[in-house]
Order: sequence, then C-alpha cells, then structure tokens
Amino acid sequence: MKKETGYPGTDGWENPFAAVGHPVYGKNHVGRLGDTEVLRQRILQPSAVAGATAIVGPPRIGKSSLAYHMLMRPEVREQYPQLLPVWINVRTQESSERLLRKLVDELWTMIEESGADIVDAPLSRRRERVLDSTRDWAELQDDTQQFLKLIRRRGWKAVLILDEFDSAREVFKARPGTFQALREIASNPEWSIGLVTTSRRELREIVDRADPVESTFPGIFREIYVRCFDSREIAELVDRAPGASTSPWLAPFLAKLNRITGGHPYLASMLLDRLCTLAPVDPLVPESIDVAISDMRPALQHYYNDLEALLRADGRFLSLLEVLMGPQITATQEDAERLLYQGLIRADGTRYRAFSDDFEDYLALVGRQSDYWSSWVAVETLLRSFVSGTLTDELGADWLNKVRKQRPKLVSLLDSWEMTRDREISSFGDRASREILDYTYPHDLYALIASYWEYFGKLLGRDKKYWNDRFEILSKVRNPMAHNRMSVITSAERGLFHAYCDEIQELLTPIHR
Repeated sequence: MKKETGYPGTDGWENPFAAVGHPVYGKNHVGRLGDTEVLRQRILQPSAVAGATAIVGPPRIGKSSLAYHMLMRPEVREQYPQLLPVWINVRTQESSERLLRKLVDELWTMIEESGADIVDAPLSRRRERVLDSTRDWAELQDDTQQFLKLIRRRGWKAVLILDEFDSAREVFKARPGTFQALREIASNPEWSIGLVTTSRRELREIVDRADPVESTFPGIFREIYVRCFDSREIAELVDRAPGASTSPWLAPFLAKLNRITGGHPYLASMLLDRLCTLAPVDPLVPESIDVAISDMRPALQHYYNDLEALLRADGRFLSLLEVLMGPQITATQEDAERLLYQGLIRADGTRYRAFSDDFEDYLALVGRQSDYWSSWVAVETLLRSFVSGTLTDELGADWLNKVRKQRPKLVSLLDSWEMTRDREISSFGDRASREILDYTYPHDLYALIASYWEYFGKLLGRDKKYWNDRFEILSKVRNPMAHNRMSVITSAERGLFHAYCDEIQELLTPIHR
C-alpha cells in the first residue's frame, strides 16, 4: 500500500528529516567517522578491559545519536552477539542504588531474551541480592560487581551507557562514593564492563559539583568532543534531501545553511525538515529557504537561550563574549582554546568566530545589552550618543539620508551598518537595536566626526590631528581586545587606550548628560 503524503506527485515519498530531535542511527547516521572509530576500539574490540569513554558536546549536537548508533542499534547486537548494552538516562534515576539495580535487571532481561544457557543458580542468587532493597550500599556494590564478574566469565560483555550524565551532579550527591563505585565497575579487569557517558559538561565539572573528593574518576576516561559537522559531513546530510545533489541551488543553499547553522546537525536538520515539508519535490529553491528560516526562527532563539543559560550556569558565558566580542578583561588564551576545543567557537584566520554567524549575531545583541563590558562599553555608548545627537541637532532627525547626499564617500560605510542592523532585526526582532550607530566601531564614528568637523570640532576642541591620533589608538586596541589577540598590543598602547577612554568620558559626559 502506498503511503499518503498529501503532496501531488510524491506518493510513497518520506521526509528523511521528519524525526529531527530524536537519536539518529543506522543508515540515517551521518559522519563522525573518527568518533565512531574511537568507540569501536575502546568498547567493541575484544580486549581484556574496555576503555571508559565520555562523549561531550553542546546541546543537541549528536552525543546520544553517536552512542546509540555505535552501541544500541540491532545491527550491533548481530555483529557482537555477546554484547549486552544497557542504556540508562541518569536524569530519570532517583538514586545511585536504583541505577545499579536497573543495570543488573536490564542485563538479566537481555540474557534471558537471548536464549543463552548461562542462567544458573549463582547468577540468579546475585541478581536477587542486588534487587533486595534491604541491603546496604556497600553490599549492593559488592553484589553488583560479583554479578558482572559471573557474566564476564561466561563470555558476555556488559556495556553501560549513562545518558544525560550532567544530572549526576544532583543524583549522586546523596550517595558519596558513587563515582568511585562506577570507576571500580569500569576499570576492574575481572568484569571489564564498558562505561560510556554523554554530557554537555566535561566530567571534571560534573564530579566537582557532586563529589569533589572523587577526583580520580575522570582519569579513566577518554573524552570525545562532538562538534558541528565539517563541510563533507554537512554535504552528506543535505544530500539526503530529494534532488539535492542535482539542484542548481545547492551551492548557495550550503552557504546559507552554514551561515545560519554553522554545520550544527540538529539546527541543519531542523531547517531541512521544514524545507522538505514546504517543497518536497525541490526543497532547495530560494523562496522556500527564506520561508523555512523565518519559520524556524523561534526554535533558533530557544536553542540559543538554552545554550546561553548552560554557559552562564558554568561561568563560561562571559569568557565566550570576551573572546568573540571583547573587551578581553578576564578571558585568557586558555579559555579561548577550551571553547575552540569544545566546538563553541571556530578559528577564522587571526580571529575567533562563533560556531555560526547567526549565533554570533545573537551574541553581539546580548553583548550590547550586557553591563559587564566595563569602561569601554560606556565610552563607546557615549561616543555613539554624542555623534547621533550632534548630527540630529545640526541636520535634523533625517540626518542619515542627508549624510548620504552630502558625503558620497561615506555611502558604502552607511550601507554596511544598515546591512548588519537589518540582519539582526530579521533574526531577533524586537530585541535588536534600531539605532544605526549601535553597529559602528571607533574608526566608523571618527569617519563621521572628521567629515563634519565644522560641527564636531567646536565641541571637541583641539584639532583633527589630535583626535585622529586618539581614535587610531582606540581602533588599534579595540579590535585585538575584541578578538582575543591582546598579545599584539604593547603595554604603552594599553595605557594610552585607557587614558583616552577616561579623557573622552570626562569631555563628553557633561555634553550629553
């Protein structure tokens, strides 16, 4: 029977991205070849001791998909018939005791379902002892270990996948020693259980919050950082859309997809899902792309808000803003390299960029609304207000159009500001600033000041050369400060920068108070 899709001429067609947001595995799993090889070597190969592995990455980057694809799909069980993979979402566990009991119960069920003739009295007795709620924590640990030892001796290999491991910060607090119990389960060669975690945070951060004494737990793990797709992987993902490989719109679509999503698999799949719904025959047509991006804007905003909340809770958000937007007050090169390794930023020549241009626009908006920018933001805000107020006083409220007519050499500069403003308004609606000068930098502001020196000179005093020298220093220091390259700035230049900031504040504050 043909499947009804509701689309003319598409009987039997299925949207390959309809399950976006759920774990992706099997033929639908894209890329991650290096990461899958690490898991194969550490968990699946028949070595004496399986290697504990932590899968770390931002929300919805594909951590659970990677673990499920490699360890839980039916084909893996067929290839490794002695494998016993148990999937436990830590967030749903009420206690450490419940987690161990669930592990043993799930293993028992899989052994029974396999039909293997290994269920005997010793194994059954250990299971009953584990499930006995009257036994204390030490007894529960010992019984669990003995149960796993019996399984291993019978030729089976247990693997425990702890999904949403960030929740261990709360779940394991009530039972000191849980991390040590898991470490023993994972590292003792007598049972050789494979241990895999998926989390948004690094293991060190999780352990320190829940049980700082257990500092040795992360040491047994190899961490896999799941990042955005590279160009080959994102092309492979897009190729799943009908007609994508032969579409004349493929190249411009890939460019727009990269700007919006930066290769983030969830965000990219979300856009492709909407495109396949809008135009199942030829989803990459430009008209559909603009509609789909507009339609997914609330979901993008929600994702960015969640990511911001996570980074703020971990104390990393201000470092991210400083590395990308400046000024670099507390962030260090080590912070930048860590964000780079975690996939939240990317290197672009001599500067750092957010993982996507769209997310960078969001951060720019948040940065302008933040009060942490210290003295430089106060100066930049004061300068913008001064320039806008002076031009309004001299040319009227429509000063922008008058500047276009009176100063043709500035038109391309004005266009670039308006383009940035319009892009932010399109992306973030009412949260974006409508003020054109909010999208300027020191050299932009001085270009306006110098072009209308007859207005600004009488307010600033001194001559053009005096202020040109100051704005050159402001521009020279501000850009490296924004892009985490302060090493190229001398201590003398830093001193001049702060002195000139103080001078401008002292001069302009009375004018626009």
